[in-house]
Amino acid sequence: MAYEIETRDGVARLRQARELFLTDRKLPEDLPAWLSEAWRRSCFAELDVTRDHVPAVPVSLETPLVRAATPVLAKLAGDLAGLGAALVLGDRHARVVGCWADEEAVGAHLARIGTRLGTDLSERSTGTNGISHVLDTGGPFVVGGPEHLFELYQNTVCAGAPVTDPVTRKVIGAVAVVCELDAPLRVLHAITTTATGAIERELVHAASAHEHRLLEAYLRAGPGRYPIAVLDGRTRLVSDAAAALLRPRDIDTLESYAIEAARDGTLPTTELILDDGVKVHLHPAIPGDSGAVLVVVDPPQPRAERRRARLSLFADAGLSGSSPAWRSLERSVARASTRPMLLLGEPGVGKADVARAVLGDPVVLDAADDDSWLAEVRETLARPAVLLCHVERLRRSLAARLAALLAEEHSARVIATLTTGSHSACAEVLRTGWSPVEILVPSLRERTADIPELARRFGGGVHLTQDARVTLQRHDWPGNLAELKAVMASAGAEAGGPTVSARHLPGRLRSTPAHPRLTELEKVERSAISDALLTANGNRVQAATLLGIGRATLYRKLRRYGLE
Repeated sequence: MAYEIETRDGVARLRQARELFLTDRKLPEDLPAWLSEAWRRSCFAELDVTRDHVPAVPVSLETPLVRAATPVLAKLAGDLAGLGAALVLGDRHARVVGCWADEEAVGAHLARIGTRLGTDLSERSTGTNGISHVLDTGGPFVVGGPEHLFELYQNTVCAGAPVTDPVTRKVIGAVAVVCELDAPLRVLHAITTTATGAIERELVHAASAHEHRLLEAYLRAGPGRYPIAVLDGRTRLVSDAAAALLRPRDIDTLESYAIEAARDGTLPTTELILDDGVKVHLHPAIPGDSGAVLVVVDPPQPRAERRRARLSLFADAGLSGSSPAWRSLERSVARASTRPMLLLGEPGVGKADVARAVLGDPVVLDAADDDSWLAEVRETLARPAVLLCHVERLRRSLAARLAALLAEEHSARVIATLTTGSHSACAEVLRTGWSPVEILVPSLRERTADIPELARRFGGGVHLTQDARVTLQRHDWPGNLAELKAVMASAGAEAGGPTVSARHLPGRLRSTPAHPRLTELEKVERSAISDALLTANGNRVQAATLLGIGRATLYRKLRRYGLE
């Protein structure tokens, strides 16, 4: 007998299977594979299926998707009066950006299941549902009743279909018909596909208008007089003169700045020197549209080429970077010359790789908080180059003795690495007793322009499609380079070939919002939480006590700051 929500027997079997899984973590062998996998993911994520509310987050309603969908779904909701169904619009992160219900009873049902503007319907929040599953698979789907693990949804059916951007061909959202379990399910598919088709036609009209404005901006800039390009992350208008000076890789880099500008509301820089010494100037292409960038290219100058040659140290060592943050790091390292350095940065940013690029083939010692390690350091100072990793592990007294030892006369070039937010007292001791040049290695979220090239390198030279590049660049990378390496290893295995697209990337990058940019106060709080976890050796209960907050609050902040 099949597990079908269209029949009473099928619903009863699904309820039994759900209860068995929640009680004993056992799954019937004949349960559909997609459902078994979805329930296992929810179990792994420790989803609280008995929670009586669904979290909501701030959402923007000033998006092309919402503008295109609102007239379509408002009219369709009126046409559905009497069917007992509501229409819900989700963005690409599975957050609700629109609800339409023309019947009081239907509105009451939405209220009971916590569906409102901003509701987070990602799988991480509520388990599998008709919107999160559609966004994850890219195809229409119905999830109903006990197919949901989430208790609030046991009497709800959600039939969803994806909305595809007509220009980029990427899934940018989903439309769902939401109703009670006894609704005529076969009708729901037709409703959602009709709705998404109409929305996509509206998007075509909007895209055409936007592209017209891009063309106007391009022509106004004078492509016959100057080497220029206009980019917005999906449309490229490049003059012949600019194409002769820019390589495809340069265009990808510049396009990443447009994506970053759209995300942050401002251009990250107004001037950039590319790998071949070509200088470009960046300006907003369209007033009020921060995601469209006008690029004006200067012909390469000999001086710029010589400058780039002096900064080729990292490139020679296989380290990639053209972002302003990475250029700044290169300049700081070059200015330090042969002086000792203390490289600071978040976990996984590549501090040791930078140090090896500077030192060549150093003796590497991982810090250990005991006297025998200090004696080992003394012996290695007779060597030409020494790299001391993780000096944040040292207690204050041993850090003071290390600083005094390094300040003595010796022949070694010494670089030490220290993880920020882990043990600030050690940094202060080294700063005063040793006086190294302190250089901050930027996090990956500060290097948006570098992400595609790093991803290609970590993926063994794979080709990234446009949607994959955009997805990678919009993620906040709390795990930095280490996280990117793991993602590309997984994506390469999923793709099984030389091309990686967005669908090969982990679902959390495609269907959950990236970690938001932090204010200065939030950065301090994140650092304090990291410090407490280090002091407590990873024990979250003890860390919460040290911080003076409850465990639930700590877990929420760990998710907020990407520290899970």
